[in-house]
Amino acid sequence: MIRIVVAGMGKEQIARAVEQAGGGRVEARARTDFEGALAVKTGTADYYIGACQSGAGGALGVANAILGFDQVARLSGVGSTASAEDVRAAVAEGRRAFGISYSQIDAVVPILVAALLHEDA
Repeated sequence: MIRIVVAGMGKEQIARAVEQAGGGRVEARARTDFEGALAVKTGTADYYIGACQSGAGGALGVANAILGFDQVARLSGVGSTASAEDVRAAVAEGRRAFGISYSQIDAVVPILVAALLHEDA
């Protein structure tokens, strides 16, 4: 079971999207950004997804501070979305915290969950 903490704008919507995309193989818990990043740092969660308007600052600021820049990846922002290939590459590089734009939750979450499960989106 993959454990994902979600934070930021629409965290309940993200949690539902994660669990739906995971088909019973992924657990999502809504937390604050601090609680979420700390859970990944301490090993009580495997991954972190944060959302804000841009998919960067508010979504990843605390994760950057707690986990380090090399552990985070921005997957979407206003007018841009990472391709499935880019998402798979971020996962393969060992990134554990992902920032997305609130407006792109439904587009990005299934791609990310598929990548975490090592499936095609």
